[in-house]
Amino acid sequence: MKPNKIKRNLIIIFSVIVLLAACIFVLYMTTDIFRTKRGAFFRYAMQIPEIVDVLDTSSNYQTFQKTKQTNTYTTTGEMRITSSENIADQSILNRVNMTVFGKTDNKKEQSNYDISIRSDNNGLFNMTVARDKDLYGFYSEQIADGYIVFRNNNLPELATKMNMQIAENLPDQITLFNKEEILKVSNIEKKHLEEYIKMIRNQAPDTSYSKNTKERIEIEGQKYDATSYTLSLNSEQNSNLQISILNKLVQDSIMMNFITSKCRLLNLNNDYTDVNTLNSMMRQRIENLQNNPDLAGDFSITVYEYRQNNIQTKIQIGTKTITISNINNDEDKFVTIKIEEEAEPTIDFKIENNNDTYTIKLQKDDDGIIDSIELIYNMTGTVAENNVQNHMTINLVDGIKSVSFEYNDTINFTSDVGEFKNMQDGKVAVINDYDQDYLNEFLNAVKNQINSVYISQGASIGINLDPLFE
Repeated sequence: MKPNKIKRNLIIIFSVIVLLAACIFVLYMTTDIFRTKRGAFFRYAMQIPEIVDVLDTSSNYQTFQKTKQTNTYTTTGEMRITSSENIADQSILNRVNMTVFGKTDNKKEQSNYDISIRSDNNGLFNMTVARDKDLYGFYSEQIADGYIVFRNNNLPELATKMNMQIAENLPDQITLFNKEEILKVSNIEKKHLEEYIKMIRNQAPDTSYSKNTKERIEIEGQKYDATSYTLSLNSEQNSNLQISILNKLVQDSIMMNFITSKCRLLNLNNDYTDVNTLNSMMRQRIENLQNNPDLAGDFSITVYEYRQNNIQTKIQIGTKTITISNINNDEDKFVTIKIEEEAEPTIDFKIENNNDTYTIKLQKDDDGIIDSIELIYNMTGTVAENNVQNHMTINLVDGIKSVSFEYNDTINFTSDVGEFKNMQDGKVAVINDYDQDYLNEFLNAVKNQINSVYISQGASIGINLDPLFE
């Protein structure tokens, strides 16, 4: 055979091999033809964190939030009420409105907001809400002759003195939700997380994975023919996996600090924000599972793939089912979470982003009786033009009755905001500093005064109100 012919044939063969390899690579990356059930399951399970993409905000909104942190500004707002016709005092409630004028300096951690509630032109209630560093309080001459304040520190102790049942569930202090900080993961933390994912991936046997093709599911009225991949563990397998993970965690200082720092940002209590306390809880869980593996219970997680995307995840823990749906395309961008449990109300939670109009809805279905709260928010204007406006609607549904609160405000960035109330001196009652007996005596007097004002002002506009506090 001539050298040129051999060369040509080799080129053809090499080209065919390269083409086949490219096709195989593309098919592997874009389909699940060459993947095992285990591999396909983890491919789509790793997409679950993408549900937070629904919280993505526009560059305009991000600029607004950053500017607020470094510049003083004033807020001028108004809220109006709209209630359903089946509410007895509907016509009276619809005449009630609230106006707000405030000023904020986030760098100095100070703010003052004057709030006035009126019915037509008749004043009902006036109040000033203020912040000064870690002190938060309010003043109304209709309630007391000074500011009533709490210190945002050691909140479980304050709640205990107030005989609040939720005391042990409170964080030491409340922090504002910061999505970027919560989702931030360093490179070394990513490497440690990957080790735990490998543990989960490798410890479950092949028989724990299953696949169903053309499984029809419904999300918000839309039907999808999806392929499902399931990881199922019985009590013993689940127990062994938990023990393996927990044994590694209690010796992993990087992951323990990672978990507690994120829990702190989520305002969880000391059980989850203190490394030593959390470590002890984990060791106790290991011991309990070693003594009784049935405590782990059966566990399964199913991911539903549609067009190479995880559009739904279903988690089964005993009798509880948690279903997470995530739709993100040109027409829709939303996440829903449904929690179902035997003999318990069904809970539905939805976050939707429609062209930077955000809707958050929480609904409880108790045998057909629907209670829900829905918040709708969007922003108009820009920082550059100093004409930012916030628009918010809160819809409350209690069975067949509904009430809507529509709030709009205008933000003006300016250095001319005047002085802020100094709550370090003057007539200020910091309730954290009171002993338990005096604190409860003081709070009872405040509650009685609030009840008196609430009932008398309601009567002045023709509404018969029950006390707010018993």
